[in-house]
Amino acid sequence: MLRKSLLCASLLFVGCNDAETSDEATFRDGLPSKEQVQVKPPQQKGQGLMAEGPSATFSQGERSGYYQATVDATASVNLGTLWVLNLIEQITRYPPTTLEENKAVWGPGTEALSPITWRLTVTKSGDASFSWVLEGKGKTEEDSAFRAVLSGTQQVSVDEDGERQRGFGSGELFIDWDAAHTLPDADDHVGTVEIRYARPSATADATVDADFHQVRDDKDPSKRVDGKYHYKTTATAGGEFEFATIQNIHEGDQTAAKLENVSIKSRWTATGAGRADVKASGGDLTSLLTVNECWDTNFRSTYLATNLFPGQGYGDEQTSCAGFTTAVYSSL
Repeated sequence: MLRKSLLCASLLFVGCNDAETSDEATFRDGLPSKEQVQVKPPQQKGQGLMAEGPSATFSQGERSGYYQATVDATASVNLGTLWVLNLIEQITRYPPTTLEENKAVWGPGTEALSPITWRLTVTKSGDASFSWVLEGKGKTEEDSAFRAVLSGTQQVSVDEDGERQRGFGSGELFIDWDAAHTLPDADDHVGTVEIRYARPSATADATVDADFHQVRDDKDPSKRVDGKYHYKTTATAGGEFEFATIQNIHEGDQTAAKLENVSIKSRWTATGAGRADVKASGGDLTSLLTVNECWDTNFRSTYLATNLFPGQGYGDEQTSCAGFTTAVYSSL
């Protein structure tokens, strides 16, 4: 419901004309774009919200379990951010309500049938430095009741002539679902997420780091969980993705109900072939568990090994892992 309200709210910030001035463009440059924050997995299609743990099943020549886990985990980041960026894009399509030398404000505005009033403020603190905040309040509340739901900062890249390069730079994005949960008609999202991103240029490495704090566990809505993600890619050389969380890898086993520390690090080439190295510890495990899997350009499993059952894997690490012949585990 809240996401629907936010998207509807984007229609409220229509100015008296659609002509963009250079001053307006300056403040739009200070907001993040989808290209800067989106996490792109080996295949651009996520089907889930959480990565599976080392208990996943595998079979040589079939769809790689940890390729799919990588795709699903990247969807967690994208679903948490892209709706925010779509909203910002919709709001700032129109002229700001007020425009000053170092500040632009869209709103306050309230949809006719909405109980929430919204306000987006972008502040310029330097030639290429910006901060922004989207605030909401109940429409019958005083203006002092506005609370930040989305906020961030951005440092825009500049060229050799000092001109800002739209769509390139670095920044931080903060989503406060707990604050949003206090607004009328709030949905069931809880917790917070902090996202740090950098895309200096079209040829440089792009990175996204996300820390989820006390968000709802998709497997058990009565619980809250934390999760950490790290992503790096270049335009031509593939990428890597790390995910770490605490979960029960023995789900369904009533004799092993403790939570383990689980992390996955996946690396892939520009063709999509790649490798995942997984480790789990604590909980009901008496020693460190490691699992290693590789996949080909069609995402079929070509190599599998685990330290618990060293003779029961398949494939050759030196020839089946797209050049990723050594395990590299997550540092998250």
